[in-house]
Amino acid sequence: MAKGFDNNWLDELKYKNDIVEVISRYIPLQKKGSKYFGCCPFHHEKTASFCVNSGEQFYHCFGCGVSGDVIKFIQEIESVDFMDACKILAERVGMILPDFQGDANYQKDKNEKERLTSLMREAAIYYYSVLNHQVRGKQAREYLSSRGISDEFIKFYGLGLSDSDRGVILYLKQKGYTEKEMYDCGLIEGERNGLDAFRNRIIVPIFNSLGKVVAFGGRIYKGEESRAKYKNSTNTKIFDKSRTVYGANFVKNFKQKNALNDVILVEGYMDVIALGTHGILNAVAGMGTALTEGQAREILRLSKNVYVCYDGDAAGRKASLRNVDVLLKQGAEVNVVTLPDGYDPDDMMRKEGEKAFEKLLTESMFAIDYKLSVIENEIDLRSHNGKAKYMQSAVEVLNQIQDLSQRAVYVDVVSKKTGISSNEIERQIKEVPEEKPKITVISSALKNDNVQMKAARFVLNAIVMNKDYANLKDLSRDWLPDATHIEIYDYLKIKSELGEKVTAGSLYGNIDETNELNEVINNYEEINGLGLEEKYYGDCLIKLANAYLSEQIAELTKEFEDETEKHKKTELLARLSELQKKLRSQNLADKY
Repeated sequence: MAKGFDNNWLDELKYKNDIVEVISRYIPLQKKGSKYFGCCPFHHEKTASFCVNSGEQFYHCFGCGVSGDVIKFIQEIESVDFMDACKILAERVGMILPDFQGDANYQKDKNEKERLTSLMREAAIYYYSVLNHQVRGKQAREYLSSRGISDEFIKFYGLGLSDSDRGVILYLKQKGYTEKEMYDCGLIEGERNGLDAFRNRIIVPIFNSLGKVVAFGGRIYKGEESRAKYKNSTNTKIFDKSRTVYGANFVKNFKQKNALNDVILVEGYMDVIALGTHGILNAVAGMGTALTEGQAREILRLSKNVYVCYDGDAAGRKASLRNVDVLLKQGAEVNVVTLPDGYDPDDMMRKEGEKAFEKLLTESMFAIDYKLSVIENEIDLRSHNGKAKYMQSAVEVLNQIQDLSQRAVYVDVVSKKTGISSNEIERQIKEVPEEKPKITVISSALKNDNVQMKAARFVLNAIVMNKDYANLKDLSRDWLPDATHIEIYDYLKIKSELGEKVTAGSLYGNIDETNELNEVINNYEEINGLGLEEKYYGDCLIKLANAYLSEQIAELTKEFEDETEKHKKTELLARLSELQKKLRSQNLADKY
């Protein structure tokens, strides 16, 4: 049983969903030898380092280190849990999802979330019907029309209206839902005799990446100065604001039909809608001005190229700077769009038009240039003190650039602006850690730190990959230094006794997913092509055996030193002598 599903069903699911075919729907892959390569969808890169192993049915990125099987890929790319990933893959190949037999609490929680999601869908249907009612929705539709939002886009974005205190509550009760459930969704205020939390507002449904309604936003439309302009759902069991990006579901649908090269990040959902009504359908918004790392990852799953387009005021410029850093940290290619003072994207589209907005996109500044320009605008570079302050702030920006050639260009820019030498600027920038070199010779490989871990990874990988020279019988369970290694060994042993072949991809879902599991599965790349694998395999086995024997000798030696009875000391001495003999032998057969 793996994560609540029958192992045979999961094996069939993976077999029918060939990993190369599935991943090719999200990123282009190019075959090189027996493997496929592409640019990683989970971090920004220009050189393809994302490898898909068709034979073993798993993927690994040599840039950011992510690994997994086809189920794990769907979990990450679609931002869903294991259950939903299986559901997506099952629907793709026409398989029926069996009853989930996992943890009872998990199943209870899942059922509750599904019911709450169904409740929110019904609420969205109710709000939509009110907005489209000839009389009840007239004033709200006129307001939306004044902002350029036609009936077509009301339907596209599922917009609605709450025009009463308890209308949605009575409707949902008729559908069999309780006020407690409505309260748990953040839909009403007060568990008993509650009121619609979004009453007297135009409703914007908030969708998750799968297109399910998980929250709502509400906007006033009658101009009431005493009320907040916007009101948004709080976090609930089905809505995590820190991981939700408004518009992601629309962009995903757009991406499947068009060649999407970039995504535009704006401040709020009304900005997304405003751009959408003018045909710009690749815009998204965070659920608040402060972008989280989780939201940044969601955006990068849509595209690595991000235009940040916030309001043209001080608050918007401040938010741009803050959120640019979050996106850069996740590996995005970021350009910043500068709107005219006092404008937001909606103003830009309605007052200046689509072409003017597109011109701003073409004139946008690369994030580093933008940050340096903001620093320059705040400092007087005519004075020596100003130049020193500029350099101090600029160094903090340059230190974020991981690409050394790109950083050198900007060091030169700062040097010319300040008159300070490039060498002095470089000296003040923290060194970027160099990538650890690949193992190229056996002798050096076994002299590195953590030799037991490295040896165990190589041996287990060779067995998992069904190398001709490798056999599980060569290895003793006692020799393994890590709990994940032992778990892999036990799984291999069970499969061996059943006469079933193991693939690297089958470890995912059957072994606890740890960093060490990825280290084992991807270890084979380190000395690939040297022609020394078989000898290295034997050396690794001896290293593991000798490390285990040395530990045994150390324990027995301590026991010998503490022992006071003569006959017991004699027995311990004999055992120590036998272990020393095994340790000195260069023959693997003598080590057991």
